[in-house]
Order: sequence, then C-alpha cells, then structure tokens
Amino acid sequence: MSENLANKAPQSAEFIEMTKGGPSEGDGAARRVTLFGAIGNLGLTAGKFFVGISANSAALVADAVHSASDLVSDLVVWVAIFFGSRDADENHPYGHRRFETMATLVVAILIIITAGVVIQSAILRLDVAVNEIPGILALYVALISIIVKEVMYRGTIRVANKYDLPLMRANAYHHRSDALSSIAAFVGIAGAINGIAILDVVAALIVGLMLLRVGIKLSWEAILEMSDIGVDEETMAVIEELINNEPDVESLHLLKTRHIGGQVLCEVHIEVPERLSVTEGHQVAERVRKTIITEVEKVSDVTVHVDPEDDEEGTTILPRRQELLKIVDEIKGNYSEISIVGRPTFHMLLSGCEVEVVVGISGSLPSITAIAGDFKTAIESDTNFVKADVVLALDI
Repeated sequence: MSENLANKAPQSAEFIEMTKGGPSEGDGAARRVTLFGAIGNLGLTAGKFFVGISANSAALVADAVHSASDLVSDLVVWVAIFFGSRDADENHPYGHRRFETMATLVVAILIIITAGVVIQSAILRLDVAVNEIPGILALYVALISIIVKEVMYRGTIRVANKYDLPLMRANAYHHRSDALSSIAAFVGIAGAINGIAILDVVAALIVGLMLLRVGIKLSWEAILEMSDIGVDEETMAVIEELINNEPDVESLHLLKTRHIGGQVLCEVHIEVPERLSVTEGHQVAERVRKTIITEVEKVSDVTVHVDPEDDEEGTTILPRRQELLKIVDEIKGNYSEISIVGRPTFHMLLSGCEVEVVVGISGSLPSITAIAGDFKTAIESDTNFVKADVVLALDI
C-alpha cells in the first residue's frame, strides 16, 4: 500500500521537513567537548589552588577559584544540553531548548559570584602583599594554565560556531576569560618575583574584574532571551525580503520572532489574492516557511497565517459555512427550475461574505437569464451576503 502511495506522489514534488530540533550531532559534540573541559578544569583547579597556597600567590589562588567556577559551569552546561536536546513533547511543544538559556544564566551568576569572592580576597590582601613573594612554581603553573585554557577555548568555540550553540559559546568565553586571567596571574606573579610584590594582588583584582564583566554580559544576554527578545533589525529585514519575494504574497503583517535556546521561532501573517483556494494558500504558506528556514540559519520553525486581506486591525466573524449553505439552499427552494451544481464557494472578506454558485436552469434562454438574475438578487437581498455570482452550467 505504501508503495502505491509513493508511486502516486508527483515526482517533482519536494517534501518539506516540518521542524528542526531534537537530539543532534551538535548536541553530541557539545557533550563531549564539555566533558573534556570538565576534566581539564578539575586538574587546573586542584593544581592552581595547592600551588597558589604553597607558593604564596594570591593571583594563582584567584585563578584557581576561576577554574573552579569553570568546572561548575561545565556541569551545568552538560546537564542543560542533556535536557535541552530532548524532543518536543506534550508539555513542551516548542522543545526543551529553554533549559540551555536557563543554564547560561546560572553560569553567568556563578561567574559574578566568583568575581566577587576574588575581588574581596584581593582587597583584603593589599596590606600584606609587600611581605608575600610568590614562589617560582606558581609562575610555571600559570603558564600551563594559559596553554590548557586556550586549547579548551578553541575546541569549545569550534563546536559552538559549527552548530550555532549559544550556551557552548558562553562556556567557550568562560574558558577564554580563564586563559586571560591566567595571563594576568602570570604577569602579576612574575612582577612579584622580580621585586614588585603588589603586582600579584593587582593581578588578582584584574582577574576578578574580568570575571565580573563576563558574568554581567552573559547574564544580560540570557535575560534578554528569556524575555522573548526578537531578532535584530538586519535579520528581520532579511526575513521580510524573503517573504515579499514570494510571487503570490501581496503583503505581510504581524511578523514576530522569538529566541529559544539559540534557535529562533517566527510567525507571520501573509496576504494572498482573496480568491485563492485553500490548497493554493497552503502551498504559498509552505513555500514561505521553507524559504525562511532554509535561508535564515537560526530559524528552526515558522508559523504562517494566510489572510485574504489585511486583518492587522481585526477581522469580521461571519456565519459558518454550514449556516450559509442552508440559507442558499432555502433561497434556491423558491426556484423549482434551478438545480445547484456542486457546492457554493464562499469568500469570507472583511466587507462580508461573497458567494459563487454554479447552477443549472431549465427553460428558454430569456427565461434562464431572468431566473438567474432573480436568483442573484434574492441571495444579495439576504443580510448574510454582500455579493453573489451566479454561474450557468452548460451541458456539453
């Protein structure tokens, strides 16, 4: 049976995928790189903390706290990817990508808290910094941290860019900020070893301020996404142009977009010629939907509402088709010479309902013309109709 259906389908027809989403290759790559990052951060946290304490380096201890926050964020990111990659279900019809947005906010808050701890610790050490000179081992550990964190950054940002994953991009920047803080720690430790002890504490302060900046930036972006912020003006202009390029679209209105877990959902009303059939209108909508999903990389789904007219200011609620059919049939009952061919076509417009009726009429040509005109007038006299087109069916 399935083979017969396949054979009946037009060979030139193109099947359109309904939505993007669910577990993907990108989710698997994100989980792997996050796991490797967590292992690296665990080693760096332990190494920098113990060496920082033993070598008497405030900057390296501060950097260890930064790596610890990276380790926690890796855990949050991994859990968010696990839940966020699940398919849409009854309770989450748009999927679970919002988990990734919430995780980004959690990571950002952790970074801000870490920044506060680092800054406070550095300030408290200012008075005693001159008497505390870091050991040379702290310098080597800071150098190793710079190299390892830069490798982590490059691996994570490559996955983030390849699969367009904002959460992974946030985690990559977290790795990069740790690499930069390790550079600051390296400079501070080197300066302290060479007689400028205050540089170690100043480096710790710089690390804290860098963390604070990253945390504020990431949290603001996550909050904007959770508030359903739309796409930028440039992307919106691209979407509008793609819609207007569809020949059967006369205009568009109520174009809306929203971010969810690094993807964009879009909805729009398109105006098509008012007498297109339902199937024609559906095809126009599907072409618009497919074009936007194909051409705008971040868009995962588009809802297209087809309008015969601009209804941005509201619409007119007219009687149901079944009620209108009954009215036409009742009017036709007054004309024994008339038989309705097929079913009437109703055009539900803001001005009211227009109807097209194909009829067969018996009698001479003059009487047929008179009866058709009288039938048209009778329909238009009913308050439910603003216009009637009576079409004569010819027997050939």
